[in-house]
Amino acid sequence: MFPRRLWRRAALAVTAAFALVAARSQAAIDREALVHRHDVHVTHIDHEASLSVGNGDFAFTVDVTGLQSFEVPYYKDGIPLETLSTWAWHSFPNVDHLKLEDAMALSDFHGRKVPYASLQDSPAGKYFRENPHPVPLGQISLVYKGQPLTVDQLSAIDQKLDLWTGVIHSTYALAGQPVVVDTAAHSSLSLVAIRIQSPLIRSGDLQVRFRFAYSHDVSVKNKPPLVWDKPALHHTVVARQGANFAQLARTIDDTKYFANVQWQGPAGLTEAAPHDFRLAAQDAGTLAFTCGFSPDAATTRWPDFDETRSASANGWKDYWSKGGVIDFSGSTDPRAPELERRIVLSQYLMRVNYGGSMPPAESGLTHLSWYGKHNSEMYFWHAAQFYEWGHVDLLEKGLSWYRKILPGALKDAAAQGFEGARWPKMAGIDGRPGPGTINPFIIWNEPNPIYLCELVYRAHPDAATLARYRDVVFESAKFLASFAWLDPKTGRYVLGPPIKNVSESTGENNTMNPTFELAYWHYGLQVAQQWRARLGLAPEPHWSDVLQKLSPLPVADGKYLEMETSPNIYQRQGGVPTTMLLALGFLPQTDMIDVETMRRTFDEVNHRSRNGIGRWVSWSQGQGAMTAARLGQTENALGIILNPSARFMPNGHVRRAAEPIDCPAFLPVNASLLAAAGLMAGGWDGAPAGDLPGFPRDPKWKIAAEGLQRMP
Repeated sequence: MFPRRLWRRAALAVTAAFALVAARSQAAIDREALVHRHDVHVTHIDHEASLSVGNGDFAFTVDVTGLQSFEVPYYKDGIPLETLSTWAWHSFPNVDHLKLEDAMALSDFHGRKVPYASLQDSPAGKYFRENPHPVPLGQISLVYKGQPLTVDQLSAIDQKLDLWTGVIHSTYALAGQPVVVDTAAHSSLSLVAIRIQSPLIRSGDLQVRFRFAYSHDVSVKNKPPLVWDKPALHHTVVARQGANFAQLARTIDDTKYFANVQWQGPAGLTEAAPHDFRLAAQDAGTLAFTCGFSPDAATTRWPDFDETRSASANGWKDYWSKGGVIDFSGSTDPRAPELERRIVLSQYLMRVNYGGSMPPAESGLTHLSWYGKHNSEMYFWHAAQFYEWGHVDLLEKGLSWYRKILPGALKDAAAQGFEGARWPKMAGIDGRPGPGTINPFIIWNEPNPIYLCELVYRAHPDAATLARYRDVVFESAKFLASFAWLDPKTGRYVLGPPIKNVSESTGENNTMNPTFELAYWHYGLQVAQQWRARLGLAPEPHWSDVLQKLSPLPVADGKYLEMETSPNIYQRQGGVPTTMLLALGFLPQTDMIDVETMRRTFDEVNHRSRNGIGRWVSWSQGQGAMTAARLGQTENALGIILNPSARFMPNGHVRRAAEPIDCPAFLPVNASLLAAAGLMAGGWDGAPAGDLPGFPRDPKWKIAAEGLQRMP
């Protein structure tokens, strides 16, 4: 039976779940001033200062010109200049009629043969890893006297991203003449609006170029270059044209979409070469236009520049005004402004990149990584922070994709002989699993939808939420219970082999009972039972059996191990793994966790780090800080999220430590920072009394918070 004390605990948690966090100061936070303190200011060509506008389903990234004029070579090693959406995807022709089954090999699962798509280097493995991938919608740049710009032509650069409105204002001199460019994205459409003011517009020397690539060269996994040298493999034609409008129809193999260019005032669009169009004003010093991308040709009237700029301003004002904020302006600690900057810029980047209807790759809509596919093991980081920061609507937008791919997840589980839904580790918009030597064996992605649905319920504890997500929760739980194997020798349920744990540090056939995954299995099944109770259903007997007999978390020398099959991690020289810390921090405390054992584990991990606080880089920042906060080690939690070794670039992006050139926009860092800061400020069930329970009581830190939501 499901323990009665857990029912009581769950009821108390739901009662307190939606409490908002009080500020230490009673005065309301000046949100606009807070956000404007961190407007991004760029005064030179900087490949680490590319700026994006967008809305979660569409993003347009620009250089100092306010457009995409210097993609190569000036931004090659920095943030690429891309135009991406969540809805436009492309696959290269499958000329060999490959099937995903051709990438599968049988693995032993406790005496039963299970097919996994693990043949990464086979023809089918390569094809289905690379396909489908996002479409580069189009490059919009400036040309001077018919030629691409060069850096020596620019001077007096002064560019600012206004975070409160989402508008980029760029001024500079080109060949000695002033140029002013304003760039904005619509709040809900795949539409960018640009206005250019310059004497060079009037003379006709400065024109706008719309250029379309075939695809990305996705043989390069991360930050693949655009393919410009295959003009015969795709088509761009003028489908419709009017006095101030042109609709360009794009065909790339089986993919079709439209680029809709609409301008104000006297101007004209001409074709300069295949896939290359120029927009030039006619005897006017201002050129204002919009370019809207769509999967169909139905819309011929798109918002103009002023309407789009207004939509952007209204959308961003709504985002900043309604969600959670933390104000550090009263602090005297010299590190406070940098922490506030990291948080505000991360909030902006997560809204641009992850607030849409399909969760994108770990680099969001900024550039392609992992072939542009969603990596579901990281989805909790990307989505849970929306709950914490008061934007549950954005969390639900992403969860809608999981509801759409549920039928495929059910089929994938059944094909492997399991019940319920097996969610793909790496997938494009179709939800089809991506082959790999690691992908098929990852399991910590499987409870993520349960946890995220529970966060939605905490925000909206009503029958509509239960009805909307019950299938996602219950089918996920069915898989968790089905995947746990009852060892007849020990009478306990075990996880693996074959599996890969979070760190992917050992072979799939040598990994069993990783600490975090065991704790996550336990929490996921507990929550699923709570959902059954909320719906008036009796506890599911098999889930209860797994909960009662699940293997305990492995311990050695009074500390949690990373996994049962790696018992000697503390005998190693140097650092030790960190993933076992996720069992308390990322997860709330459950009956599986002994707090003092976790405290000893955290202290050892932190002490054994080569550089102390400096080891907490990448998304381990959020991981370490959340564990430290729940353990009451507030100074450590603050130090971790302030770690100077984690370098946040001028635009707020952080390079992936393992691939700093190929993955310069690694958004799990931003997401985990927000998750940790949200927990520290918003609190959690059972947190110490008072506001901001995860921050130290230090007179140098005067902090105010509004609109944050308590975590489990």
